[in-house]
Amino acid sequence: MSTEPLTFPLSPVGGNGRALSVGDAVVIQSVKSCVTELPEEDKSRLFALVGQRRVIVQFDQSGFVWLSFSASDQSADFCLLPLEVCRA
Repeated sequence: MSTEPLTFPLSPVGGNGRALSVGDAVVIQSVKSCVTELPEEDKSRLFALVGQRRVIVQFDQSGFVWLSFSASDQSADFCLLPLEVCRA
């Protein structure tokens, strides 16, 4: 992932350079952006999702990608940087 400063809104482009849209299936590549200051139990739950496939539920006004903890649910449970996912 790039070390350049983030500019908002984030570009809807995944880590593999492909455009992202709501409803796209993606593979979670990293969760590092969302684990800072979380309890260890929550960090473990998020790190366990790396490599798993989820569907993009929404983008917020800042451009973050929202996903569900459950592969079968479509709730917006946590968000990642677009570069932390790759279209499947």
